[in-house]
Amino acid sequence: MKNEKYYLNIKTINQMNLNFLIKLATLTRNATVMELLKVTTDRINERLKEIDLQFSSFRYDSMVSKFQRGDKTPLTSSNDFKRIYNAAILSEQMTNGIYKPYFAGKFDPSVVVKSWAIEQVFNENLKPLLKNPEIVGVYLGTGSSMKFATRQDSSFSWEILIPSAEDEQILTTYYLKNGAIATSTTNLTGYDLRRIKSDIKQSTVIRGSLVEASVWSLVATLSDKEEFSSFVAHYNLTGIFLDKSEQTVNFNLGNIVENAQVKA
Repeated sequence: MKNEKYYLNIKTINQMNLNFLIKLATLTRNATVMELLKVTTDRINERLKEIDLQFSSFRYDSMVSKFQRGDKTPLTSSNDFKRIYNAAILSEQMTNGIYKPYFAGKFDPSVVVKSWAIEQVFNENLKPLLKNPEIVGVYLGTGSSMKFATRQDSSFSWEILIPSAEDEQILTTYYLKNGAIATSTTNLTGYDLRRIKSDIKQSTVIRGSLVEASVWSLVATLSDKEEFSSFVAHYNLTGIFLDKSEQTVNFNLGNIVENAQVKA
């Protein structure tokens, strides 16, 4: 395959108290591509706003807030709420209760909701753009969570830099065509007691599912290294973590490795 020149076209929107980056990797940078990016950005903005209205625990009339007040109808009236609820409960079970979809005793699946939202919007609005012959890659993410894909017949890969949350030094770089990446650090709130025992202060996990990547990266910062290493082996996890002694540990498809860069 001949070497091709790629252009990266980027838009930023703010929803759900997060900045979302939308990226299109293209073979050209013409008016048609820029208009397509604008239209897609507007659609993504509206869809994220809709999801926030439905699932934010900070909105009184959202389905999550209604469920917190004892109203069980969201489970029967909304397939999306049922999917999020089931994903949150399954995540709690798979992580042996380390991940808990509760805050102050109330159901609060915010970690799952944000990741699910990115995947929904990505699948609805970005992935179909790969049918356009001028577009070779699509990306949607925040600073800590991202979903991306590349057209099957393209040699384009996404360069994903993983910086240290403390000093911005690059821990590793991944070159990936398809997948999802999530990073968690110990400065997240709500899990302080478990973090006293954790010796992992930052973790990045790569999966096909962003919900799974987000949950496992969070679980790493709530576990000691031995405990999380058992999850790595059992669930064939891939990624990297930084422990409290400033040592980085890479893991690839369930195996602890050293100085590894992942390509897929």
